[in-house]
Amino acid sequence: MLGLAGFAIAHGNVTPQEVDTGNLPELGDDVRAENPFREGNEFGEFNAQAIKIGESAYAGNCAACHGIRAMSGGLTPDLRELTEWDDEYYIGRVMNGTDRGMPSWKKSMDQNAMWAIRTYVESLPKPE
Repeated sequence: MLGLAGFAIAHGNVTPQEVDTGNLPELGDDVRAENPFREGNEFGEFNAQAIKIGESAYAGNCAACHGIRAMSGGLTPDLRELTEWDDEYYIGRVMNGTDRGMPSWKKSMDQNAMWAIRTYVESLPKPE
């Protein structure tokens, strides 16, 4: 199954890039409160694939603000510091945005892409 998420519209300084979610299982419309691609979770067997998809999606959609490999440099949150307990916080911020510069991505990216990005960020070494 080929899943495509995203289309080109202006989002601040970032034009959302299409994310090919490959054959990750379709997550549907109900918002997940926990990363389904984390090892040990519902679709944990897709973890490695989600990391690869998430890396590309992050580079095209997130790195401009949050830094290469999620090293923000201090102006935006360092996403590597989020824990698995922050899944609801993460999905809420990505879907709805914030008042201070984070755009809403719910019209340009589906849950598969959002959780793939989260899975990629979780695979990165934590800051010291």
